[in-house]
Amino acid sequence: MVQEIFLDFGYKFIVCYLKYVNLVSEITCETPYDQNVYRPYYYFIGDKKLGAITSYRCESGYRQTAAKATCTRDGWTPKPLCAEKCGPPPHVNDADTTELKKDEYNTGERVEYSCFNKYTLDLRPSFSRYLTCVQGEWRGNIRCLKSAYVNPQKMFAPHNDHITFACKRGKVSVGVRELRQQCNDGVMTLPECV
Repeated sequence: MVQEIFLDFGYKFIVCYLKYVNLVSEITCETPYDQNVYRPYYYFIGDKKLGAITSYRCESGYRQTAAKATCTRDGWTPKPLCAEKCGPPPHVNDADTTELKKDEYNTGERVEYSCFNKYTLDLRPSFSRYLTCVQGEWRGNIRCLKSAYVNPQKMFAPHNDHITFACKRGKVSVGVRELRQQCNDGVMTLPECV
């Protein structure tokens, strides 16, 4: 409200009166039509003011991330209200899951893999033994490293293992290759004897 006051000598003062408004109580949340909530017009009817709490359900293929939603300054929380589910875990070359696969997985669930016989799980940084379901996608990297098959000795050497060779009697090693060689993802350089 504004009030003008006139004083003698032609001066004019303007006096303002402030009206207190509680802005906190004026914050409301929108109906979450874009968060895969089942029938949001039903569950999010009524009180949508700051601090309001309501129960809800998610559309098929999604799961609730909390039992109830709360109206906050940033909208409805938790975010997201509904998380996408993952289907069965993907095929990984030379490996399989350590447990039976399910048809659906929730965000945050992980699946452990194990490499087939004669393969070694790569656990260097960026690789793991797990894939994790995150918002409908499987995340993680799994890699199984091959063993070296040395023929005619018919020997297997797992990844990173060493084999020390020897030349037959009367033969000598040629070239710069060492007689001790290491397997690297199924590849081993063989020394040469003449």
